[in-house]
Amino acid sequence: MPIRVVVADACSALNLLATDRASDFLHALDWTLILHPEVKQEAQYLRGPPDEEGQPTRLVCDWSALEQAGRVLPPEPADLGASFEDAFVGAAVWLTDVDAKAVALAGALALPLLSDDGKVREVFQRLYPALELQATLELIRRASERLGLSPDRVREVLRTLRSKARFAPPRNDPSRDWYEEHLSND
Repeated sequence: MPIRVVVADACSALNLLATDRASDFLHALDWTLILHPEVKQEAQYLRGPPDEEGQPTRLVCDWSALEQAGRVLPPEPADLGASFEDAFVGAAVWLTDVDAKAVALAGALALPLLSDDGKVREVFQRLYPALELQATLELIRRASERLGLSPDRVREVLRTLRSKARFAPPRNDPSRDWYEEHLSND
């Protein structure tokens, strides 16, 4: 199976990292994520465990293992040329600059976009209806199946995702029922 290259926005990149299984999941699907430098810069922290006083803490995102494995890459300088700039201007009408850069990068490179943000997904589909849109839960679901994770392991991953990324599946996420079934006892 050839390596699949997918552009990720900050929200989905954080969600994936929050699972503590990002490397396993990307390897199982044979995916490589392209992260615009500003997207990566925005995806700096996950939610940590509460401190002694019960206040939330922050965990610094560590991309190094994914980068060393070649599963997270920056765009090539040539990828950020005129077609990217034009795509960015078009997407920035509706989105923040960081989100517009993820959409523009996927559009300019004609690659799928991994996003869980409703507005980002809507704009991407409007601008690039022929391009594929991916979501974190579907990625986790397919990778978990390929890895043969037990229901208990899947539940652990989803709990970690919910805790570290404060994740709640979008209402229209096709894998929402799957997510809720795994966490029905929580």
